[in-house]
Amino acid sequence: MSARQGRPVALWALAAFLGLWLGFPNDVLSAPPLALLWPLALAALGLGASSAGAALRRGWLTSLLGGAAALYWLSLPVHDVGGLPWALAVPCAVFIAALVTFQGGLFCAAARLGRGLAPWRLALALALFWYLLEYAAAALIGFPWLTLSGALAVWPLLVQAADTLGACATGGLWLWGCLLALFAFPRLAGLSCAAFRPRRLACAALIIALTLGYGLWRLNATPLDADPEGPGSVAVLFVEGNVDQGQKWLPAMQAETVDLYCSLTEQGLAALGRRGDGASGEPPLVIWPETALPFFFQTHRLSARVLELVRREKVPLLFGAPGVERPAPGNGAEPLIFNRAFLLDPDGRLAGFYDKEHLVPFGEYAPPWLNWPFLEALLQGVGVYAEGTATAPLRYGNLALGVLICYEGIFPWLAQERVAAGANILADISNDGWFRGTPASRQHLALTVLRALEQERWLLRGTNTGISAVVDTRGRLTASGPQFRAGTLAARARLRGGVSRYHLLAPWLPLLAAVALCAVALPWPRRGTGTHA
Repeated sequence: MSARQGRPVALWALAAFLGLWLGFPNDVLSAPPLALLWPLALAALGLGASSAGAALRRGWLTSLLGGAAALYWLSLPVHDVGGLPWALAVPCAVFIAALVTFQGGLFCAAARLGRGLAPWRLALALALFWYLLEYAAAALIGFPWLTLSGALAVWPLLVQAADTLGACATGGLWLWGCLLALFAFPRLAGLSCAAFRPRRLACAALIIALTLGYGLWRLNATPLDADPEGPGSVAVLFVEGNVDQGQKWLPAMQAETVDLYCSLTEQGLAALGRRGDGASGEPPLVIWPETALPFFFQTHRLSARVLELVRREKVPLLFGAPGVERPAPGNGAEPLIFNRAFLLDPDGRLAGFYDKEHLVPFGEYAPPWLNWPFLEALLQGVGVYAEGTATAPLRYGNLALGVLICYEGIFPWLAQERVAAGANILADISNDGWFRGTPASRQHLALTVLRALEQERWLLRGTNTGISAVVDTRGRLTASGPQFRAGTLAARARLRGGVSRYHLLAPWLPLLAAVALCAVALPWPRRGTGTHA
């Protein structure tokens, strides 16, 4: 390859890197639309590659560089909590980034394989393929972090179509319009025909304008209401302990942690007035984060302090703590330990609990194929968790809480199950204290707000170190708190019934996309000999 030929490759590779790094929340700037540069550049790199194998390598390496920059924070828990030296912690993060960004290599290879298609067909086929790649990566890898909508969600206007198409397909819709715009300039894209195609650009502008127009219409139809009132609303008090992840599981810290959460709750309720919502006297739902109590709540002596607080203040409390289920005597089986969310009613009775079903590798369990002793320190204090199975909402009064724990909030089908089971509001309790002040918490929040938009349910997100937030049905933050500061956040949210269009379409969308991809990508009878229309 000559220097002249290599220059476009280098420029497109740089564009892909910058799109991945700067399009997602990062330490430098927030420019969500730049995330679209990633697949656009991959398409151009694939079209210019000498073979599908070359395109795969080119796309994967480029995506890995940008993905490692966007996900560098993965090395922090490996080093800080797992105790590995940086020389091992950094390769662990790169390995996960390589798994996540392999879809970039596949997409680049797909562009090379589709080079013979008419550009309008190629643009649609690649957009559908990207959607299916994101969906498959979420199901197979279990870490769907670098999704296009996860970047675009920082600007809610850009993702309103998710109430019908879902987050992944909304990213594909944006990509379709952008690919048509790119293919309007064939030489720039690496297509064989070099003449400018204004009709492609017009079609791209129409798709983008319709997507933005729908977003404006939906946002204007649902005015922002940060303080909903009435019987269909709920007052909430989030409590953030800002407890250090490296210290919280030490036995000596248990009593101090309970005292911290109880005293913060008392202060927050006193600030509201009448130990409830200052306007109506309504007792708020108090939310403590994931594993706020670092011990087995059902059996530990310190649980009495929590029950006494709830009974005295007359408030319902949602909180996280390890749960344990012991086998019958003589069974010989080991006790099952769960990452559990408990709901107590104002009388201190257990209203219900939810066990986390989608566990974090190494944070909560060790995959059998990577069950290595030097990684054991990463497991949270109690060791290996079991997967929960119940998805029914936790109920108190008119509340039906669809609970998600930590990164369960990034999986569309888990929120779908909660709403299908009757949830009228979503609650995500999390602990992002693993990642210090990196962009991880902002990336996590951006991915989680999409569940509120898809299911048209308000979402309550309570965390240990921030960012605690309330999200409305259009994916907008109606309240949010600071990071790394012990304190409380008072807010209100609305309860919703019914289901969204996406909720009805979700089971069919992957199949419809696969059928459409086959229809667009398979050879058609041609008239004439032109390769690119």
